[in-house]
Amino acid sequence: MIWNSIVRLGVHDSFEPAIDQSAPRISHGLFRPADPWDIGTDVLRTISKSMELAPSPIAVDLLNLATAVYATDLRIPRKLSADRWQRSIHLHMPVREPDLWAPLQEDFSRVITYLTGDFWDVHFRAAERFELPAKPKRAKVLVPTDSNVVALFSGGLDSLVGAIDLFEDGQRPVLVGHHGSGMTKTAQSHVLQRLRASYDKDLSDLLFFVQPHKQKRSGEQSMRSRSFLFLSLGVLVSTALAHQPPLVVAENGLISLNIPLTPSRMGSLSTRTTHPFFVKSFQNLLTGLGIPTIIETPYRFQTKGEMLKACKSRDILKESLPHSMSCSHPEAGRFAGSSPGVHCGYCVPCLIRRASTRAARFPDSPYRVDVLAHTPDPTSQTGSDLRAFQMAIERLKSLSQQQRRALVLSSGPLPADDILPYGDVFIRGMNEVGHLLSRSKQSPKASSR
Repeated sequence: MIWNSIVRLGVHDSFEPAIDQSAPRISHGLFRPADPWDIGTDVLRTISKSMELAPSPIAVDLLNLATAVYATDLRIPRKLSADRWQRSIHLHMPVREPDLWAPLQEDFSRVITYLTGDFWDVHFRAAERFELPAKPKRAKVLVPTDSNVVALFSGGLDSLVGAIDLFEDGQRPVLVGHHGSGMTKTAQSHVLQRLRASYDKDLSDLLFFVQPHKQKRSGEQSMRSRSFLFLSLGVLVSTALAHQPPLVVAENGLISLNIPLTPSRMGSLSTRTTHPFFVKSFQNLLTGLGIPTIIETPYRFQTKGEMLKACKSRDILKESLPHSMSCSHPEAGRFAGSSPGVHCGYCVPCLIRRASTRAARFPDSPYRVDVLAHTPDPTSQTGSDLRAFQMAIERLKSLSQQQRRALVLSSGPLPADDILPYGDVFIRGMNEVGHLLSRSKQSPKASSR
C-alpha cells in the first residue's frame, strides 16, 4: 500500500495529484489558517520578530519540506503496513524553485528513507503564489546579526554541554530549540534560565513551535524524522545571520551511532536521528541547494561521560544538569499517577545519562524508576532496555577488538577513516553503561531470546 501525502502551501494552493481516487492519502496545510490540517508553527513569525535579516527563501522551502515530512511521519500508522513497520510514502511537495530541487529529488528520497526506515518518494512541484509573512513594524531584534555560531538546543544534557563550551570559548551562539505541545519547552526554558544567569550578555535563543496534527491512538510515536526538522530550523537561522555561521550539533558518539543492542532491535528500536551518515547526507543536500551552512559535530568521538568530564565549566554544568531532560518519554509519569517531567529511569537515554553522570562524578536528577535497586521484569516496558544493554554488554565480551569495531557499521555506512574512532567510542560508551549496570542485582547473562 502506497500512501500519498499532499502538501498545500498558502491559501491559493488547490493542488490535487493525478492519482486514483481510492489511493490512501493524507493532506497537510502550510500557512493555510482555514485548513483543518494546517500545521501549527510559529517559526517565521518568531524569526521576523527576533532577527534583523530574513532567512534564505531556499532555507524556508527546506523547512517546509522538513515540516511536511515530520507531519507525515506522525500521521501514518505503521500497523497498516504489510510487516506492521515499513511504510511506502509518496510526498507531493510545493517549492518555489522546482528546477533547483528536481535534480535532488532522489537524494532527498534516499535520505528520508534512511532516517525513518520507510520507503519515501518525494515529488517536487511548483508552488502556487505565496508570500512570506511581513516583518512586524515594531519587531524587537533579539538576535545579534553578527552572532558567530548556531547550536541546536534540545534541553538535553549533550546540548547543555555544547552550549557551555561555546560560551566558555568566547563564542556568541544562537541556541535553537524545537518543541511541540509536551514538556520539551519547559525543560529548555529551565536550562536556559540557568545559562542566562552566567552568560546573559552573550546568550540568544529561539525556541520554535512546530506541532503537526497527531493521531493520538493510531499514529506513529517514534518521531524519527524530527532531526530533519531540527537541523532545518538551525539552517534557517544560520541563513538569517550576516555571515551564515556553522551549525553545531552537540551529540555524543554512542547515541549518534545507536548500534542495535540486540538483533531484534534492527528496526523499530534502532533510530538514526543523528547518525553520521544522515548528517553527512544532509550536508550534501545543503550543498546541492547552494546553502553554505556547515554542520559541525564536535563530540562525535566522545562518550556522554567524556563530554561531562571535559566540559569547560564544571560548576555551571553541575548547577544546570539537574534541569536538563534526556528521557525518551518524560510524560510517562502522568499515566502512572505521578508528575510528568521526571526521567523515567529505564529507557536507553536515561540509562546512558545515568552511566555518564556516574562516570563523571556528577549528582543527577531523580529517576521515577530505579532499575538498579529494583530490577524490573525483563519482558516489561520498564525492563526491556535494561535487559537489552545487559545482553549487548555480555555479547561484546566474546568478540574480538576488530569485531567490536565492525559493529559500528550495522547502523549505517561510515567514512573509512572514521570506522576506527567510531568503533572505539562505541566500546568506551558501552563500558560506561557496563560499569553502571555492574551495580545491578541481576546477573547480566546473555540470552537467546
